[in-house]
Amino acid sequence: MIRWIVLDMDGTLLNQAGKISERTKQALIRCQEKGMKVILASGRSYSRLMRYARELQMDRYGGYFIEVNGVAVYDLAAGRREVFRRFEPQEVEEVFHFCMQQQAEVQCVQDRAVYYWIPEWHKPLKAAERVSRGLPPSYPNLGGAWTWNTDSRDGYPVQREVAQARQVPGEINKINCINEPKENSRIYGLMEEAFAGRYEYARTCPRLIEISPKGVTKGDRLQQMMIAHGVRPQEVITFGDGENDVKMFQAVDHSFAMANAEDFVKAKAFAVTRSNEEDGVACVLEELL
Repeated sequence: MIRWIVLDMDGTLLNQAGKISERTKQALIRCQEKGMKVILASGRSYSRLMRYARELQMDRYGGYFIEVNGVAVYDLAAGRREVFRRFEPQEVEEVFHFCMQQQAEVQCVQDRAVYYWIPEWHKPLKAAERVSRGLPPSYPNLGGAWTWNTDSRDGYPVQREVAQARQVPGEINKINCINEPKENSRIYGLMEEAFAGRYEYARTCPRLIEISPKGVTKGDRLQQMMIAHGVRPQEVITFGDGENDVKMFQAVDHSFAMANAEDFVKAKAFAVTRSNEEDGVACVLEELL
């Protein structure tokens, strides 16, 4: 019997428009009606997850967020948030400088703010995309998982460009390294030697590497929660599409990679379902109902 359904967000629960399809939403609500709990496990913080939780009626049925790749857990029934570990200032400086040296966009992420640095060679690419997409001057300059410019002001209303690491304040949850896919593949290959196991890092999308404090992963946090609640690996089903979902796959018996995931992610899952554009989550859950 499945007790918990654990879902990554971007590329998994959400389609390319950033929405939950009606079919997937109804499948998840029906699962909750049968007593299963839904857990949203994301690189996002609670402020960017809450509207999706309400859409899925998680405020009615309870459930949890595993936030920012495991930095915190939010209990919807209790309205309680527990933060486990954030970056230390010297860690932020080290990672920031590494990404700067690699000429990648750096984003230092707090609960409701992002402090970022953009290399000069990215700026004309961002400007060209602004024109091609018809973006207004007020549209943010932050790079995203799929585009050179993305709007995340719904969860991060404070967005400030900085020139150096010392301008970044404390309480940083994660650091994003944004670049062209080929460049990020090169940078990823350098991280093990540069960081020597001091941090967690994962390719969540071809353009995005997310870097977290050591010991902070979705999978580690999920295992901790399972032990605390007496939930066994065979009672949990997980869905994901990024490298930061792999440890979740390894913690449970029933793990599903999305068809849109990279091959190295699919290889770590129990099975592969359809893509996030084809209601891959619903395809599996409807078999449970």
